[in-house]
Amino acid sequence: MVVNASGRASGQKAHLYMPTLKENDTHCIDFLYSLSSRDGASPGTLNVYIKVNGGTQGNPVWNTSASVTEGWVKTELAISTFWPNSYQVIFEAVSVQGRPGFIAIDDIRVLAHPCRKAPHFLRLQNVEVNVGQNATFQCTAGGKWSQHDKLWLQQWNGRDTALMVTRVVNHRRFTATVSVGDTAQRSTSRYRCVIRSDGGSGVSNYAELIVKGKI
Repeated sequence: MVVNASGRASGQKAHLYMPTLKENDTHCIDFLYSLSSRDGASPGTLNVYIKVNGGTQGNPVWNTSASVTEGWVKTELAISTFWPNSYQVIFEAVSVQGRPGFIAIDDIRVLAHPCRKAPHFLRLQNVEVNVGQNATFQCTAGGKWSQHDKLWLQQWNGRDTALMVTRVVNHRRFTATVSVGDTAQRSTSRYRCVIRSDGGSGVSNYAELIVKGKI
């Protein structure tokens, strides 16, 4: 897919939708991307979304817009899903007015194994509390942790919450925890863990926060 950003208004978008997939457990999708222009200025933004079970698109799990690339760059998406859940990857190119150039992706592959560079999450467990109690999710990931990695909790509606504490278990596993504030009334909501690293992004399954009424 190639988007010519020349002559576009700011915020114009092009989307590429992958087929709906039902790969079980952790696997990897990798792809190549390129941002190019004659003057060296970025022509826009490339976003990647992962929509689950036909739900909302939410916020991007990966994006880039900072600068043009030197040729093609490989990026990985480490996706942890479990049957019978399905998901869909959406690529989005967003133009910037007055920034001529091209935004492109190529060679998208679905691989039946974890990614080489992007950390992947173990199954995220449901959390059940009474109204008014503290609720905490623990995100456990396989792979190497870097201080430059960005780790956050993403709600079903797309709202993001930064994770508070990250602890390295060993050289191939780490955990992160976050307290969730919406426990003032009975409800059920869904959250997933997302990490952005130099190699790409990792996304966990959605888990439920179940808030029960006090007995």
